[in-house]
Amino acid sequence: MEVKFVIRNGELIEKDNANISVYNKALFFDFAVYSNIKVVQGKMFLPELEIEKLFESAKLIGIKHNFTSDKIIEWAKVLIKENNLKDALIRLLLIGPEEKIEPILFLFPVGLTFYPNKFYTKGVKLITYKGERFMPTSKSKNLLLNYIAYKEAEKNGAIDALLIDRNNDILEGTRTSFFVIKDNTIIMPPKDKVLEGVTRTILSKIAPKIMKVKEDDIPLREIENYDEHFISGTSIKVMPIKEIDNIMLRDEVGEKVKELQKLFKEYSDKV
Repeated sequence: MEVKFVIRNGELIEKDNANISVYNKALFFDFAVYSNIKVVQGKMFLPELEIEKLFESAKLIGIKHNFTSDKIIEWAKVLIKENNLKDALIRLLLIGPEEKIEPILFLFPVGLTFYPNKFYTKGVKLITYKGERFMPTSKSKNLLLNYIAYKEAEKNGAIDALLIDRNNDILEGTRTSFFVIKDNTIIMPPKDKVLEGVTRTILSKIAPKIMKVKEDDIPLREIENYDEHFISGTSIKVMPIKEIDNIMLRDEVGEKVKELQKLFKEYSDKV
């Protein structure tokens, strides 16, 4: 994917000019939030919901701005056209204001990952990593923990690392939401402890059509006692887990996750 242009505060500029000064205190102190709009075959997937999440994150850490959802969608359409984007993520990076400097909103394309079909039919491996995100309900740029944990996952041949809190409960992946299924109930960590991503929000909305949904702590020590396990994310969608920390959970996708995959696809095809 060749990227020529990005957008800064509504202005289309060349990629090489999308720079931030090292003296920008807001960026230095991670006073910034981000989100990703998925683009498939040139069409954005639920951009309003992604922008809403961006604004919620900004409010949580105190970033004030005058950007609107309608304007951002308009700018994203320009970005898609000028870069001839087909399959991509449009990253939204909102940097908070500082003295005499207005907030900065960048829109820029990055690659969209597609995963092998076997990941969805056989499941994937994850590892665990001790750590809790600062202000976990905000999608802030404070990502060092995520970065280190994800690199550890890569070293161990895993697709992601699950963050474990001080009580030894599973919270979320470094870029994914985590779920388990017991009997006919999906269990997800409480929303005040994790980042509620767009895919998790969608699943919370559509899953009650086929099973119960609840929020509760998920102890790591109990991981083998659940029937099925899966992760979700913008690019990952609904992906089953077969192994966590070398504990084999199952060798193929479970029936409940299959139902959720089908339900999510039906929902995605309609929007």
